[in-house]
Amino acid sequence: MRDFKNYKQECYHFAQHFREAVLEYYQVPPERLRLRSKEDPKKLTDDIYEAMDMQKDTFWHIRFAISLQCQKEQFPDENITFEACVKKAHESFLIKLPKETEFTIKKHEDGKYDFSDFLNFLFMFLKGFYDNELERFLTSGQLPKEQAPIGFRFDPIERG
Repeated sequence: MRDFKNYKQECYHFAQHFREAVLEYYQVPPERLRLRSKEDPKKLTDDIYEAMDMQKDTFWHIRFAISLQCQKEQFPDENITFEACVKKAHESFLIKLPKETEFTIKKHEDGKYDFSDFLNFLFMFLKGFYDNELERFLTSGQLPKEQAPIGFRFDPIERG
């Protein structure tokens, strides 16, 4: 049991580093990056432990919610939710989106991790998703009612 707690704690610290990298890399204000609770997906939290969910694939699944806002505040906030999957593998970590390519992230001598390759991939993945959904909406006139495979939600997030 102690080994599992240590493993979870190591993955927690890695997820904290990833969260900080998302804030810095995408220049997201901290109040606009939240996590979804594993117990209640509509509940937003800042507690990574509350969001970490071990699944059958042996990865910790953590759902991040980024609230985007138009500069002129003429439109309601747009919310993007994506799921990052993390797992410790020997002296490094694996990170991926569900059913996507795994990226190996190693700790550098300075104690930091370089997430840039994964964050570039994530940006292109999110951009591609939005481009495809816009095209689908323009041709069909409808947004999908179900949740998309990578975790985007089309319903508004209630502020808590």
